[in-house]
Amino acid sequence: MHKYKNIGYIASESPKSLEVSKLLQKLNFINITEENKSEIDLLIVVGGDGFMLRTLHNYVIENKNVHVYGVNTGNVGFLMNKCFSCGEDVIDHIERTISTQLTLLKMEAADISGKKYHYIAVNEVYVFRKANQIVEMNITINDKLKVEKFRGDGIILSTPTGSAAYNFSAGGPILPLNSNLLALTSINSYYPRHWNGALISNDTIVQIDINEVENRPALVVSDYKEFHNISQIKIQKDHDNTITLLFDKDCSLDERIFDRQFLY
Repeated sequence: MHKYKNIGYIASESPKSLEVSKLLQKLNFINITEENKSEIDLLIVVGGDGFMLRTLHNYVIENKNVHVYGVNTGNVGFLMNKCFSCGEDVIDHIERTISTQLTLLKMEAADISGKKYHYIAVNEVYVFRKANQIVEMNITINDKLKVEKFRGDGIILSTPTGSAAYNFSAGGPILPLNSNLLALTSINSYYPRHWNGALISNDTIVQIDINEVENRPALVVSDYKEFHNISQIKIQKDHDNTITLLFDKDCSLDERIFDRQFLY
């Protein structure tokens, strides 16, 4: 008897994704873009990392009970698995996978008019200069001012999952999944001159206040969602939401993240 009772799928528009979706349709799985998705307990996502990230936001974050299995038809496929082999029992294959719960961030931001925004991030939240001038900000950790008048292109706060993405490209550290840490990484810091960032516990509340926001406007990005003319941001671990991704045993997410440290 199979563990998953109601299996749904969603596929990107690439030709390779559409080929896989035809196989899933023949297995009578539910296409969640066409039918009621409320009853599914497993969602198969066919595409690349960007498509996976958008699917997690659009369909999964608010439904904690759905497990997600990604099938890579894109390029890197960091959050995905290899395509199924021909003739393979898809359900049996998925039920042999390793489940991994991801740390999520919740962000609250206010713009210069006082309007507030809330969003969840799987990978990272980052602040970046919106104009040619560098951004200036104060960084407060658990109500204690730690960096006054940081100046640079911006700053990133990333989860362990996101630490191997933009954070790593910006020179930040890669975090093991079970580290209970977040990575705070500066982007081209001008002041403090040689400050690269910090490792902080995942129960930390980070507050960023943008100085001279009218003259030095800032853009805040939570995963891929942009917020403009922001004056203050608060970021912390989301204790109310979780996402469970499934990975093949021979290529688990924690091994992938660990191996990223040895790429050159």
